[in-house]
Amino acid sequence: MDASIRNATVMDDTRILELINSHAAKGLMLSKTPYKIYCNIQSFFVAEDSNGKIIGCAALSVMWKDVAEVTSLAVDNDYFGKGVGKALVEKCIERARALKIEKLIALTYQDKFFERLGFKLFDKDAFPRKLWRECLECPKLEMCDEKGYMYIL
Repeated sequence: MDASIRNATVMDDTRILELINSHAAKGLMLSKTPYKIYCNIQSFFVAEDSNGKIIGCAALSVMWKDVAEVTSLAVDNDYFGKGVGKALVEKCIERARALKIEKLIALTYQDKFFERLGFKLFDKDAFPRKLWRECLECPKLEMCDEKGYMYIL
């Protein structure tokens, strides 16, 4: 992979929104507003190519003492399959370890991707709904078709 991963800054907001909302338009994730990005910017990582273009993003959302979630994972279409998503998830895993988080989860349609990274399928209903902050805003709340994956740290 010819990209570097770094902590996001507020200057990255527009590109993060473009990446996330382009995937949301395809039904692959929830859309975000600038407000949501700014409120969570300290949780975001971005991937940059050698020219400084942001080509991917992901966030680590701490949900409780023992669990965090990989959220907002989005990669520019031109960089699919080139290790950008993997590097972003690995950065989330690294940060979760540093925070002493025990479990990392992902709600996703990209099951094979997360399985290759060592995540295991789990019953997403095993977590109380109050932990699913984003889910409460989702139009698919009562008929969610995403799969839950968990990584034990």
